[in-house]
Amino acid sequence: MTESGRPQREHALVPPSALRPAVNPYCRSIYDHPTHLLPEPTPELLAARRAAAPRARRLIVDLGSGSGNFLLHLGREFPSDHMVGFELRFKRLVKSARKLEKLALPNVWLLREGAENFDAYFPPGSVDVLCVNFPDPWPKRSQWKKRLIAPAMLSRMEEVLKDGGLLRLKTDHSGDFLHTLALLRTRPRWKIRGISNDLHRYGPPGLHVQTEFERLFTGKGKAIFYLVVEKTGEGA
Repeated sequence: MTESGRPQREHALVPPSALRPAVNPYCRSIYDHPTHLLPEPTPELLAARRAAAPRARRLIVDLGSGSGNFLLHLGREFPSDHMVGFELRFKRLVKSARKLEKLALPNVWLLREGAENFDAYFPPGSVDVLCVNFPDPWPKRSQWKKRLIAPAMLSRMEEVLKDGGLLRLKTDHSGDFLHTLALLRTRPRWKIRGISNDLHRYGPPGLHVQTEFERLFTGKGKAIFYLVVEKTGEGA
């Protein structure tokens, strides 16, 4: 009993480990793969890594590389191209880097950086292909301003892409797909080169590397929306 006459509450024993803040184990591992993974990237550091590699025929940039399967497949399929992936999650980056080391691909680099900051790393007119695979659709109207592909982002994509460069989009969300399509149709320099509302049934022929999310969604019977647009020259 306490002095107030109330019964004293028994306190459950808490193990010391539960009192420590949870630490993502991949935070420690992110510095263990310096050949392929840049945990604190800068434009100068990326440029130095690319300069030390064989000269590239094309530069392909993946905005949101996930666990890396898409980018790694491209790196093997096109060894004369340079591949750069943007991703923020530690676990995905470390897993991707481990795969890269096993495959010994000298033409692929991962940056722990937000996809929205991609244009800080490339000079104007230097990128051949931009890939956006399954971005967060932000389905509510009040969230649309958070979508990756927005008017300001399209302007920055125009800046870094070469004339004739491509933007490739995959999504399982019809609303986000139509929203992106509507934005592109207001910009005269973007021309549609491929489109499908069910890629795996009616899509255009060519190399279609499946991402982790793509396999998940197709396994659930969802259609994959696909779009390829080309940046054309001024006044085209």
